[in-house]
Amino acid sequence: MEKRDAYLWLNSINGISNKTIDIIKNNIINIEELIKLSDREIHSLKNINSNIKENIVKYKSLAYLDSIKEKLNKEKINYICIEEKGYPNNLKYIHDAPNILFYKGDISIVNKNIGLAVVGSRKATRYGINCATSISKNLSNLGINIISGLAIGIDSYAHIGCMEGYGKTIAVLGSCVHNILPKKNIYLANKILENGGLIISDYNINSKVFPSNYANRNRIISGISEGIIVVEAAKKSGALITVEFGLEQGKNIFAVPGNINSCMSEGCHKIIKEGAKLINNIEDILNEYKIINIECKENLKKYDNINLSQESIQIIHTIKKQGVLHIDEICDNTRMEIKSVNTILSELVLKDVLVEMNNKTYSLNV
Repeated sequence: MEKRDAYLWLNSINGISNKTIDIIKNNIINIEELIKLSDREIHSLKNINSNIKENIVKYKSLAYLDSIKEKLNKEKINYICIEEKGYPNNLKYIHDAPNILFYKGDISIVNKNIGLAVVGSRKATRYGINCATSISKNLSNLGINIISGLAIGIDSYAHIGCMEGYGKTIAVLGSCVHNILPKKNIYLANKILENGGLIISDYNINSKVFPSNYANRNRIISGISEGIIVVEAAKKSGALITVEFGLEQGKNIFAVPGNINSCMSEGCHKIIKEGAKLINNIEDILNEYKIINIECKENLKKYDNINLSQESIQIIHTIKKQGVLHIDEICDNTRMEIKSVNTILSELVLKDVLVEMNNKTYSLNV
């Protein structure tokens, strides 16, 4: 039996978790030899529940292993163990590293180029959606892979933005890779694979889906990435769980500031106060990795190439200076009438220069 099949066999047995496999590895030198042990030798393994030992004995069969492999093959699911060459390099050394991963797509992209996680709220605002898409696309255009969790909201737009660029996107699931959740993202999952990306999970084909799966998979999102970008997050958010894993793993943490009146900005502002790097543009990210963007010195739009009136330019510079402004504040700063300002703002939003947030508040589209 190959090592990868030994891990698959154990992972498929009811009651055996990733941590249980770690304990078994501490009991025997070669994990692939476990299936050859006598029942008595299996029952003598230390620090393992007796029920789990009974299950190991019960399923100590190559026929059982073949049935699992047949199911995976039918669903076109590949698998790789922690001791194989193609296993994600960054993931090997995290706490509770998955002993086996299941995937569809090109797993080699995990070890190619820099991969950055982009995560955030499922209840994304228009501002957050725009930021997630734009940041992911601009990073992808530089060959950086974007990693996220295929959830509704920020995750989805991170994947979409990446596919508009040259990088590849990686979706980490809290369910098996043949059971795409949420169902409405099945189309997006297929597009990721068509685009040469990767869908990956540490959950086997027979695994049930529990709420805890999603928090657990976040260690993989952060584990395979070089850094984590939080676009929008409430105070209590799954994105912040990813940040916690990232901090434990020594990853760079970035956050996009938002509207101070929006609950979707509270999580980002919290981690900025705690030391996360505030992102004004992607140069703030690239500088951390000493990546030079040769296409432009700033990653703001080249507004000089857009046919804009002097009033439009004045509004752009005002917002650029202040960051985020309400329409009334724009009027106060520019001393222009609200009717004119409203018309110009609508034009700039249509031209994708500005992003309209909640309650007639505007920011530059970075």
